[in-house]
Amino acid sequence: MATEKDLHQLMTARPRVWSPAELCEALNVHIVELVRLVAKARKKGVQIRVEQGEHTANTSKILLDEIGLPA
Repeated sequence: MATEKDLHQLMTARPRVWSPAELCEALNVHIVELVRLVAKARKKGVQIRVEQGEHTANTSKILLDEIGLPA
């Protein structure tokens, strides 16, 4: 099972804009677990930006802000 540390390491090692589906595949987790991991990482100070789709309320992009490190 992936942890918020795994999420942060993946996004730091391969910095780019991720779709939720790509992160789920890379971490081998369900979307529900990804949402939990993002929330946990943000609580620990990791600057993860989640952007909504332009025409829908669905999340379309997940990325680290700047260096994505805790402030």
